Amino acid sequence: MEDEEKVLISKVCIQKIKMGLKTIRLNEKNKNLKKEASEMLNMIDKELSDDSESLEEKILEKMKETKKSDPDMNANLYILYRNLVDNKISEEQALQLYSMYVKIEPYNKIIK
Repeated sequence: MEDEEKVLISKVCIQKIKMGLKTIRLNEKNKNLKKEASEMLNMIDKELSDDSESLEEKILEKMKETKKSDPDMNANLYILYRNLVDNKISEEQALQLYSMYVKIEPYNKIIK
């Protein structure tokens, strides 16, 4: 599951989905459906707990990691961070760029 692509969903939407699943779990008589609803709730909760760090925090952390090992990556991440903070790009665009940078990082390292 580590290489799965992430998407942005509003908190309101996630809360509505969770409330719907909880309603199904409480009101449904079919044990299989109750079990499915519980498993889906657990999956959502697990994803949310793993993803508690904001995109800005992830970018800053990656910048720190690459500061000495990959100056080009560090510069790209800095520009991405500034554009995101200054609202020059949307969070969705920033997430796409960040994902792309992380995927190509192993191929871009400078060999010393």
